Amino acid sequence: DKGELIPRKKLRGKKAAMKKILEEMKKHARNGTDYDGKVYLCQSDSLEDAEQLAGMIKDNFPNIDGDVEINNIGTVIGSHTGPGTIAAFFWGDERVD
Repeated sequence: DKGELIPRKKLRGKKAAMKKILEEMKKHARNGTDYDGKVYLCQSDSLEDAEQLAGMIKDNFPNIDGDVEINNIGTVIGSHTGPGTIAAFFWGDERVD
């Protein structure tokens, strides 16, 4: 709400981070694993990891609307987050702080 980039969690390793994203999505997606909306991923120099996470999402959310769309993180956000960043976007129950 304040326009700040704030780390939410610190995890060791890509796999742990991807599992955490999936866990948070299960917890907060509208209708849980019955979520039927769109899912978007943004990535920074981590296309293979984003594709792997997209597959995990498809396996756990069989009713999503179409494919998981993967885009690049822009230069402004990317300059703050660095390479290897993946972010997931979906409609959920509340804004997660």
